[in-house]
Amino acid sequence: MRKSAMIIINPSSGKERAADFEVKIRKAIGKGYENLEVRHTEGKWDASRYAKEAGEKGFQLVVALGGDGTVNETVNGLAGFDDPPVLGIVPMGTVNDLARALHIPLDPEDAIDLLKDGDIRRIDVAVANDRYYTNTLAIGKIPSAIHNVDSDEKSRLGPLAYFIASARELAKDASFRVSLSMDDGSWKGDIEVLAAGLLDTIGGFREILPKAHMGDGMLNILVFKKLDILEAIKISPSVLMGKLEDKDIIEYFRSKTLHISTSAGISIESDVDGEKGPDLPLKIEVLPGKLRVITGRVED
Repeated sequence: MRKSAMIIINPSSGKERAADFEVKIRKAIGKGYENLEVRHTEGKWDASRYAKEAGEKGFQLVVALGGDGTVNETVNGLAGFDDPPVLGIVPMGTVNDLARALHIPLDPEDAIDLLKDGDIRRIDVAVANDRYYTNTLAIGKIPSAIHNVDSDEKSRLGPLAYFIASARELAKDASFRVSLSMDDGSWKGDIEVLAAGLLDTIGGFREILPKAHMGDGMLNILVFKKLDILEAIKISPSVLMGKLEDKDIIEYFRSKTLHISTSAGISIESDVDGEKGPDLPLKIEVLPGKLRVITGRVED
């Protein structure tokens, strides 16, 4: 049977080095896939459109070369299919959270080598309203600040650009009231940040969601009732040790579904895998084992 693969490349990723790896990807997977199609993104949602095209054509593999945003768009193009193509990832972004969690090398050449002989495993996908994600949805003042970091700052400073933007926001009082509805109950209160994630990696930090276990079909919901500069300094050791849920300013829940609403007339935006997501209210659901992804060795 003639096998087909699509390579989706974001030319602006990795300080605009992404396009240089096209030949290497072709060489790495060319023997296994007789039909290779390459698409270069030019604007928002191009990667999603191309991935959907690959699914409609019955391709067996889609390789996304770019940052977290490119990967998220590709996932959104694939997750609507009952049996989507396998996803390969060549990370070229600032943080690369999904790649880290899946033990995909952050060096692009090593990640390309993995496309030939990596493991294939199923991962959960969450859907927030009509937006799919594989890592974390967040709301609050830090996600809003991250959206204002431009590509030049990310290229020059890397993850430090996000840290600086977040630190500016921590100086502001930006709490708002939310209502959460979950499988086993509900919660209401004033918060400053909320994260609903599938993995234990957020912003390049491991074990921020310490109970998260890949493929368990659960959302891990971390609520910061208060988060200013002083609190951020105080909880920093707990972040590093994966013990955030022990803090008084934090609520930690696990659920397969999550409904988030806030007061009428208040507009709150979300961040989905590092990109601007839908505004509240949100209905989030986990889709267990939705995607197959080429990974490094991942311990269950």
